[in-house]
Amino acid sequence: MTDPASDAAALAKAHQQAAKLRSALRDRDERLALAEKRLAALEGSTTWQAGRLLAGTARNPKRGTRLPRDLYRLWKNRHVPQAAPAVKGGDAAVFEAAERPEDRLLVANPCTTLIVAGVFGAGTRDALADHARTVPLYPHDAKIVLASADADLLLIDTTAGAPGGPWAYLGQPGMYDRDRAVHDLRRIAKARELPVVLWGENPPPTLACLEWDARATAPVQLADLLVP
Repeated sequence: MTDPASDAAALAKAHQQAAKLRSALRDRDERLALAEKRLAALEGSTTWQAGRLLAGTARNPKRGTRLPRDLYRLWKNRHVPQAAPAVKGGDAAVFEAAERPEDRLLVANPCTTLIVAGVFGAGTRDALADHARTVPLYPHDAKIVLASADADLLLIDTTAGAPGGPWAYLGQPGMYDRDRAVHDLRRIAKARELPVVLWGENPPPTLACLEWDARATAPVQLADLLVP
C-alpha cells in the first residue's frame, strides 16, 4: 500500500525537476539566439567583409582585378542599414527562472549593486569593482549587448581610446567608426532612459564637445545619479 504523503512529495519533486529542465532549456535557447545575433553583426561589419575579400584574393590572385571594385562597393554601402538577423524558433524565449547574477528580477538573491555598462579603458573596471558590477561593451557587439543588458547607466571612459585596447583611438579625429559606435550607444541609452556618463578627466575633443547627463571621476558619484 502506497503512502499518499510520499507520492505527493515524489510528484512535487518531479514537477520541480521538470521546471528546472524547462528553464535550463529556455536559457540555452536565449544564449544561442544572442550568440547568433552577435555573429551576424560581426559578419555584417565592413571590417569583416573587407578582410574576407583580402583573404580570398590572397588565395586566388585572379580575383585581384575585382578587389578595388569590391572594396569601393563596401565603402559606398558602409552606412546602409542591415536587416536584423532572424532568430530561429520564433519569438524570444521567456524565462521561468534563471540562475545568472544579471537576472535581478529573481526573488532569491537579487543583485542590489550598481550595474554599469561601459566603454572602459585599462584599469577602470578594477577601480569600479568594489562599487559596481560592470558590463563591458566592445565595438563588434556593443549595440546588441546594451540593448538587452540589465544596466543602470552607460559609462564612456575618457581613457578607452588608448592604443592597444578594443576601443583604441576613440575620440581621435578621423576615427569615424569609433565615434559612430559611441553615438549609437548614446542613442540606445537615451531610449532606455539610462544616464549617460563621461568618466575620467581630460576627455579627447570629440567626447568633450558632447552633451552628457553627468561627468564623474569617482564611484560614489555614479551611485548619486540613481538617488531619487
